[in-house]
Amino acid sequence: MNVIIANKYKDELSSLDIDVIKRLDGEFDIETITDTFANFYFNRMILDITALKDSFNIATIQRLSAALDATKIILLLSDDPRFNNAYLSKLISLGIYNFTQDINGVAYLMENPNSYRDVAQYHNLAMNDERNMKSSGNANQPNTAYMGNMGAGFAGSAASNPNAFAPNMQEANNNGMIEPTNPGFRAYMGPSYDTSNDPYQNPNQSVPNQNYGAGTMIGSNTKVIGFKDLTDDAGATTLVYMLKKNLSSRKVLAVEMNKNDFSYFNDSELLSCTGNQIDSVRRRFAQFDIVLIDLNNSNLDKDGTCTDVIYLLEPSTIKLNTLMRRDRQALEKIKDKKIVLNKSLLTMSDLKEFEYEAKVNMFYNIPPLDERKSTQMVLDSFLEKLGIYSNGGSGGGLFGIFKK
Repeated sequence: MNVIIANKYKDELSSLDIDVIKRLDGEFDIETITDTFANFYFNRMILDITALKDSFNIATIQRLSAALDATKIILLLSDDPRFNNAYLSKLISLGIYNFTQDINGVAYLMENPNSYRDVAQYHNLAMNDERNMKSSGNANQPNTAYMGNMGAGFAGSAASNPNAFAPNMQEANNNGMIEPTNPGFRAYMGPSYDTSNDPYQNPNQSVPNQNYGAGTMIGSNTKVIGFKDLTDDAGATTLVYMLKKNLSSRKVLAVEMNKNDFSYFNDSELLSCTGNQIDSVRRRFAQFDIVLIDLNNSNLDKDGTCTDVIYLLEPSTIKLNTLMRRDRQALEKIKDKKIVLNKSLLTMSDLKEFEYEAKVNMFYNIPPLDERKSTQMVLDSFLEKLGIYSNGGSGGGLFGIFKK
């Protein structure tokens, strides 16, 4: 079920064919919104930006993203010129990737949420604006007064590593605002966007050379990720299977150590092997972008095989108490590792309390999932946090019209 907070665009949002569990109409301060929805379960929050007071102050949006799950928020922006490249870059820095100026874009984002890869180019636009201002003597300097105390520092990661983002495919529109030619841009500006010069839409146009950073795994060494259950049956086998499905467009190998549970998925591409066979399997790793390993009782998490190891906890009382009785220091020993809650129903406030009591920070919180689905949006977000992109860079949607 979904939440709508509407003001200026309440009629347009009423036309959406979606299930709504709660709706607020009017203009609200950030405290009202966060207090209302901090512990409220919803699938998506569609927020008409005109319903949020002081929305031009990025500090307000920062408080929104801190209190709520930013990946669930869809911002419907107005045509106010203050929602410019610098503002969008700051949204991305706060983890808000789903924003649009078009009601059709909202409908698309409901089913096809953006990942960081889809909006990375906008993260770099603030820096390009600054370069353009310097080269033109600051003649067209944008109004940044609305930025408040947050300043322009949100684009710092782009400035420090300009190669870490998406291809530099940009052109200026009639208002002097740089627009990327990424295909998803049409969802942001609306259906009237002219794609005649878009190389992804017009086959007669050539696609620019693409230089993705090391984080995209293009041209880099194989990434080997091991998954180990800390609590009994924490779900490593099924999670590896589902992650492989999410990464179906990539070269992925899924391996299960010392068991044959993969056979129950009826997927011939899943590989089960013993410790005696791992050396021959390891020689195949270089053929793949990503290798996912269900570690079970192997020592591959300690022998240097894995570039990353994920330790899975199922946060039920019985599973956690069983773990603690077995080893009181179990969490203390791996407190600096990547610990992921799997099959978790904990809310944001529950998670914070759990981290406080356990004295560890959780890397990610994965809810119960349906392994019958071909992809899982929450797993895309998890993979991105690991530095992996599900689609390998093809067909992404910057503001929602084209899914990756």
